[in-house]
Amino acid sequence: MYYFHYEVDDSRITDTVRLKKGGAFEISGHIKEPSRLFISIEDKYDPRVVGYFTVYRGWIEPGKEHIFKGFKGWQKGKENFEISDSETDSLYRKWLQLLRIDNKEKRILAQSRFIDEHLDSYFVLQVLYAKLRNDEDLSLVRELLLRMPAHLQKTFKYERSLDMLAVKENLSIGSFFPDFEQTDTMSAMLRLSNIRTDKFILVDFWASWCGPCRAESPYLIEAYNRYHKKGFDIIGVSLDEDRERWIEAIHEDKQTWHHVSDLKGFDNAVAKSLYIRSIPRNFLLDPAGKIIAIDIRGEELTRLLGEILN
Repeated sequence: MYYFHYEVDDSRITDTVRLKKGGAFEISGHIKEPSRLFISIEDKYDPRVVGYFTVYRGWIEPGKEHIFKGFKGWQKGKENFEISDSETDSLYRKWLQLLRIDNKEKRILAQSRFIDEHLDSYFVLQVLYAKLRNDEDLSLVRELLLRMPAHLQKTFKYERSLDMLAVKENLSIGSFFPDFEQTDTMSAMLRLSNIRTDKFILVDFWASWCGPCRAESPYLIEAYNRYHKKGFDIIGVSLDEDRERWIEAIHEDKQTWHHVSDLKGFDNAVAKSLYIRSIPRNFLLDPAGKIIAIDIRGEELTRLLGEILN
């Protein structure tokens, strides 16, 4: 049995399909614009994480009947999967070849040329969307989005890209961080603005299962212990889904500052509204709520607070 999923707007449609005699299979569904298709195998990969450990992936298009061809096995399947009559998938395959260019300067140049040559394609819209999610070249992405043709500007992906761009641009240094409210470890509602008065606040997005996040704990503890009485505080926003593991991680790491979560993972309301799709992620705010630093790691937080508060 194969598990597969594809995307419709913000929704993920997941289903299963069984092989017919001779190894063939058939998938049908409804999409409004080109969509990525992911296929994984039941007996090799956990269906609960379908899409993360996929054997086959490609692009399908609305109103088309595609023929899928591939090879058994992880590496062969990944590199040789083909989807017929899909311009979006053809561009995706060409993009994968560009990613294999060893020389960084040549790779970046080739990618820039590709984007410019195919700016009228849905696939390049997806590339720009991915750049936004990774906070890459926001000003350039804005320029390219505005140059895209009218038929792409009517798509859901384009509208979502503009929304994300607006949020990302408002999360830059010097911008005000939006106020939020979420449930703390005692099941009470905690609002950022209620703990921000006359304090420098680190808003830290993390999770109990995130190794790099947990590795930052000693540095956060050092900064908190040294500067809490001088006007520094932390609010941890967890992207956990399991309350017990969340609370356990807080105790294990000896974190004594504020913690909140709605226990919805990456669907956490605060993280989702800010398009945060990877952690650790943090924002240092001044007492007025302005962002003064982003993604501070290691001893840099203690050093920066020393300059500000000493």
